[in-house]
Amino acid sequence: MDKQTGVHRYGFSTPGRYRILVQGLLSQNWSDRFGAMDVLTRSAEVSSDMTVLQGYVSDQAELSGILNTLYELHLPLLSVQYLDSDSSPPDAIEY
Repeated sequence: MDKQTGVHRYGFSTPGRYRILVQGLLSQNWSDRFGAMDVLTRSAEVSSDMTVLQGYVSDQAELSGILNTLYELHLPLLSVQYLDSDSSPPDAIEY
């Protein structure tokens, strides 16, 4: 955190945990392609089917690779959220 401004500065090569939400269902078979990301799908009768990817990303290059793979699969990106810099596994995946 910058002491003068109180703003946290993220480095391009800084690791962290992310949650990525996409529209559509992604098979668990793809989890190996996304490294340390957990894959959770949710079918909904009222709203669209969604997939949540959540886990540790080593740097921005790895995050870019994950996002490019989702783009190539034609899965609309709904959100990308930086959770924290902790590499420990989360208690639970949340929507």
